[in-house]
Amino acid sequence: MSKMKIALDAGHGLYTAGRRCLASLDPAQTREWQLNDRIMDKLEKELQSYNCEVLRVDDSTGAQDVGLSTRVTAANNFGADLYLSMHHNGGIGGGSGGGTVVYHDCSTARGQELARLLYDRLVAATGLAGNRSGKIIRKAYYVLANTKMRAYLVENGFMDSSVDVPVIITEAHADKTVHGILQWLTADLRLTKRLDMPGTKPEEEEAPNEKTDPAELAEGAEVIVNGTIYSTGTGKGAGIPKIEARMYITEYAGDRYPYCWGVAKAPGGTRQGWARAEDLQIVPSKDESQIDGITSAYQKWPAICNEKNVNVRTGPGVDKGILAAWPKLGPGNEVDVIGENQAPNGKFWYQIQIAGVHNGWVYGGYLDRR
Repeated sequence: MSKMKIALDAGHGLYTAGRRCLASLDPAQTREWQLNDRIMDKLEKELQSYNCEVLRVDDSTGAQDVGLSTRVTAANNFGADLYLSMHHNGGIGGGSGGGTVVYHDCSTARGQELARLLYDRLVAATGLAGNRSGKIIRKAYYVLANTKMRAYLVENGFMDSSVDVPVIITEAHADKTVHGILQWLTADLRLTKRLDMPGTKPEEEEAPNEKTDPAELAEGAEVIVNGTIYSTGTGKGAGIPKIEARMYITEYAGDRYPYCWGVAKAPGGTRQGWARAEDLQIVPSKDESQIDGITSAYQKWPAICNEKNVNVRTGPGVDKGILAAWPKLGPGNEVDVIGENQAPNGKFWYQIQIAGVHNGWVYGGYLDRR
């Protein structure tokens, strides 16, 4: 699985003229770059524990105010999947307005939805809600319009707001901001922790999340839609009923709204959009029985699942994909064990057959002999 590439941008430079907190509110007149850089330094450090590659496109020493075109070129050459620019705003003049603002230049429903989710995650973490008319704004700022990946620019509070300044100059606010961004990256962009970090357990050795939808991990699966395809990922916007439309899941806008693309079997031709997970039926793959590792000499034995939402994978290990035809097992599900594989850590993975048809792999701790 390829790592997500993230370009981080602390806006401006240490000596950019005029970019500082209002003296009457902050006698130290903390510079904007110091606020921006503190957050990006903390975020960059946290991301070392995740499956991603990170590039700082600004000068992390602050000595040089790197030009916007240089920043954009660096991100594009890096092949970034995401560009995140951190700023702090101005324009209140000592008043009490302000708050968080997220800018983007996304034309797709998914890109726009991610902007809203980023705003929501930041506000939930920091409490610094925007009180201006625009909170999530589409605007063709240079770094947003010229990057080749999804790009978002955060104005993380106002440097001349009587409400915001006492908050944004604190270390605690920087920590909360980083927490909000990490929540967004993991929950909404599906960034995962590295398994080789000390103290990190493989996914199948931890209790599964009972709130996870069974269809969530079936990206790439062929599905039949018997419901409505929406233009946004929250069940809103233009909706077109689709009955027996055969499509493919390509990504998610939250747990219950997968993005589907494909050709409808019913009249109407190509369709794409967001559907509720409960309106989807996964189409079994014709090739799932052709999995390497079946040992004909293995003595088959019956087993029962002892946990909720257990991933069924296409091979032995958390790096293997989820079985599209039967992505999960639940308590009491009965299977036949037809093979096994011992991982380097000594843990066993069992190859199972479900309903006498579907073959997959499950972490051994979630099966009991019947």
